[in-house]
Amino acid sequence: MSEIRIRLGCWKKPVLMTLSSLVLTFSLDGRAELTGSVTGATDYLWRGYTKSNGSLVGQANIDYQFRSGIYLGSFFSTVNFADHGFKDRSSFELRPYLGYAHTLSDDWRANVAWTRYIYDGKIFDRVADYNEFYFFLHFRDLLTANVNFSENGYNQNHMSFSTEITGRYPISDAVEISGGVGFNKQKKILEYDYVYWNSGVTVHFSRNIGIDIRYFGSEEAGTASYQSSPAAHWEFHPHHIGHRAVFSITFGF
Repeated sequence: MSEIRIRLGCWKKPVLMTLSSLVLTFSLDGRAELTGSVTGATDYLWRGYTKSNGSLVGQANIDYQFRSGIYLGSFFSTVNFADHGFKDRSSFELRPYLGYAHTLSDDWRANVAWTRYIYDGKIFDRVADYNEFYFFLHFRDLLTANVNFSENGYNQNHMSFSTEITGRYPISDAVEISGGVGFNKQKKILEYDYVYWNSGVTVHFSRNIGIDIRYFGSEEAGTASYQSSPAAHWEFHPHHIGHRAVFSITFGF
């Protein structure tokens, strides 16, 4: 029980701040659109590596969209960084976010966003909470280009950067195919850079229920010299995922 109380205490401040932001913004603009989802997946793959050590995860997301273009919300997921043997291991990841979307033309729109990665414990005995900043450019609902960076990735005193292009195409009202490719530059933090890609199909059984079957792949694009790498002093060096299939089911509202 004491461990549970300690972990809840770690979350209390960021959770209250996120909820306060939601309430304040909603009170300023009653025209907000609320959406949310709950997902179960066979893995949590992230920019070339896994955040769940290949195990099942539960995830949730809540989002407020305003006519002004402002949006905010929070993403939650279980995690497993395979740091067995270390005390105060992280089991959960919380990502509150805030952004602004702007329509450029009938076909193009852009948005910028901030998010904060918050963990309920440590990762390989290091506090790893950090900020990340995003820029998105969308062409209709078919193509999205995303560039993001952190001034202090995983709180390890080095910048990280990634870029990604994703595409989607609806075959019917119920079936959509999609895929993407990206590059994740993090070798000063994790010892590796990653090139990663995915492709899959999403089937919507109703407006609120969908399943996704997706193939993921990645390769290490560069490896820092172990002796010279700042990452050598931190034991979190996730290897590329290689080739993997992930199944997920989502319930939304």
